[in-house]
Amino acid sequence: MSQNDFTIANQTFPNTRADINSALQALASNNSGASAPSTQFANQFFYKTGDNTLYIRNEGNDADITVMVLDQTNDTVEYFKSDSIRTALIEFTDGDDALAIADGGALTTAGNLSIGGSNNELRFYEGANYVGFEAPALSADKIWVLPTADGTSGQALVTNGSGTLSFADSGGGTSARINAKPMIINGSMEINQRGTITGITGAGVYSVDMIRADIRGGYGITMSQEADAPAGYGLTKSVKLDITTADTSPDANGLLLWNYHFEGQDLNMLNYGHATAKTVTVAFWCKSNKTGTFQLNLRNQDAYHIGSLVTISVANTWEKKVVSFVGDTGHSLASNNTEGFRVQFFLNGGSDNIDGGVPSTWQSTSPSTKSYNGTIDLGGSTSDNFFVTGLQMEVGEYTASDMPSFQHETYGENLARCERYCQSTFSQGTAIGSATAVGIQIQNTNTTGPGSMAQGVFLRTVMRAVPTIVVHNQSGANTGNARRGDTGGLQGLASGNASTSSIHFENSGGTSANIQLQWQFSATSTI
Repeated sequence: MSQNDFTIANQTFPNTRADINSALQALASNNSGASAPSTQFANQFFYKTGDNTLYIRNEGNDADITVMVLDQTNDTVEYFKSDSIRTALIEFTDGDDALAIADGGALTTAGNLSIGGSNNELRFYEGANYVGFEAPALSADKIWVLPTADGTSGQALVTNGSGTLSFADSGGGTSARINAKPMIINGSMEINQRGTITGITGAGVYSVDMIRADIRGGYGITMSQEADAPAGYGLTKSVKLDITTADTSPDANGLLLWNYHFEGQDLNMLNYGHATAKTVTVAFWCKSNKTGTFQLNLRNQDAYHIGSLVTISVANTWEKKVVSFVGDTGHSLASNNTEGFRVQFFLNGGSDNIDGGVPSTWQSTSPSTKSYNGTIDLGGSTSDNFFVTGLQMEVGEYTASDMPSFQHETYGENLARCERYCQSTFSQGTAIGSATAVGIQIQNTNTTGPGSMAQGVFLRTVMRAVPTIVVHNQSGANTGNARRGDTGGLQGLASGNASTSSIHFENSGGTSANIQLQWQFSATSTI
């Protein structure tokens, strides 16, 4: 330990040498001592042996600044600047902030935070113990995108297979849903009992199962099932709306749209008409030769609706859309087998159908057709088309990043649900009314007279309501008649006593004995 005033007095040579040696020792030992040197200079170091602290004199030479405290037992630096770090900042060579530690300990980095070392661990300590994460052996980078909002009690994080995480039932694999089955039937557009429907110019025409076209004005369309779908999502089919008759100047009441209708009793869990009415999210894939916006609506059985504009950004390219709608607290839904609400795709319309704004809250349509506010203006050319697949609806509010994945069903499950609304004796893949002997029903009689031939048929699925029955014959023409097996002629066949689960057919006119009638039928109970 040595301290010196660093003033060499005019003295004898031995004393001068001793004074110089003392000054050098003071410099070498950082002016160490039990207290500060009696004489100090600006920017002078001083090591205090009493508390093992290194100080530096300030430039005003009127105070000491603590530099660090040394642990003399373990030969380490104990801490800097007394017991705190104030506004610590590390900068890049260009002066930009690289790492900053703020008051309270908040750590801010200019870019990604990487933690490596031999264990590749990130540790969080609580006392002497910690929880940690360790990176596995990787051949490439891996990023997981977290959901934007918390889940509900009991849920767990699941992945969509592409790194996007969402909350799901703790059983895993299936996104958390109130409903066990997809809310929208045939959203994959796999079931197509009716085949391609051409020359659609009016309302209420179904094509691909559950998809209904509503046309008014000068438009003419064809709706068909197409083997065209976005790759990588388990979807192979889509429904296509193809303009066959253009209308460049729609009449005031012109309308071009298609719908999906829900039974009211299938929507009871939404609690519409109550303060607890639930938000729903509709998602789908679409593409068109036209870019621009179209209006997506929910419309209930009492003509109240809510809407949102959807943008097609790139022509002839599959794009996924996700749209949320708040629940309707003011109007309840039908709680029986009649319509609850419908999902509407408005693609064009005349002036009577434009109200100047998109209904962001549930409100009366007044009149019921005022719903078109898009810019896509589909239908002005016979080159126009519109495709949709992967149509789904989920309870809750979701974005594109956390929307639950499409809920696939087996083909048989999907078909059985569709048959609640339409079923026939024709083979799957064969359009209703086609000229085919496959699936024909046969009646034989040994007596003559009206009603002498009768047959009961149990429907494969209990239908929504008593169905509309249409009789078809093998020729593919003369709907309403059966084919006589003996002559190849036609014979009227009446239906009666239909229920939601069975049909009783009988002969509608006299006939000869010992003949055979061959026929098929379709039963529809759409909303």
